[in-house]
Amino acid sequence: MSYSTTIHSQDANLYVQAQGGDAQSLEKLMCMHEGLVHHIVRQQWRGPLSYEQTIHAGRIGLWRAVLGFDPGRGYAFSTYAGVVIARHVWHAVRYAEKEEGTVLVPAPSPSYVDPWTEVLAEEVQTALYAMVARLPASQRWIVCTYYGLDGRGGCTLAELGRRRGCSRQAIHYHLRKALIALRHPAFSALLRALLDRNSRAAYLRALRAQGMQP
Repeated sequence: MSYSTTIHSQDANLYVQAQGGDAQSLEKLMCMHEGLVHHIVRQQWRGPLSYEQTIHAGRIGLWRAVLGFDPGRGYAFSTYAGVVIARHVWHAVRYAEKEEGTVLVPAPSPSYVDPWTEVLAEEVQTALYAMVARLPASQRWIVCTYYGLDGRGGCTLAELGRRRGCSRQAIHYHLRKALIALRHPAFSALLRALLDRNSRAAYLRALRAQGMQP
């Protein structure tokens, strides 16, 4: 099942009205895009959160997306909001995992200098972590540790093998399986959506900043 939305002129006016403080327009947009929240949440790693708790986090993301969306920038609301919703779900899951002491993919808090550039970089980073978080636990650990997504600078295949008590070849096999899975559209849809926003250069820079070449 897929979700998409197209901006028409009357819908564009709703965003302007909602951002101007019109509660009725805001409520209408929230209802219109409720399905997008469920679509995103069903694709996300929920960790210790229940479905309803994750939906609540997603609705907060949708609310922020409605208030931050610019219809004049030329991309669909679902493209923009999907990333914002996924970001809020991801942060909610990370917070819940920290509370339980089970953080699986720690992510550094981004700093903002140039707002649009940094927002895009954060969207790419969040989508990347959300992708990795959906992998099986063993593959997730290998990807995070090998590429340094755990904030520790990366690790060699041989070192990973020593830590797991297996060969370098075995680690490489599982890493390759994980990367093949991550390339599948079911995992990479959000990153592909970001590419569709004509932001290939920023996308590549953001991935390279995380040590992951496309």
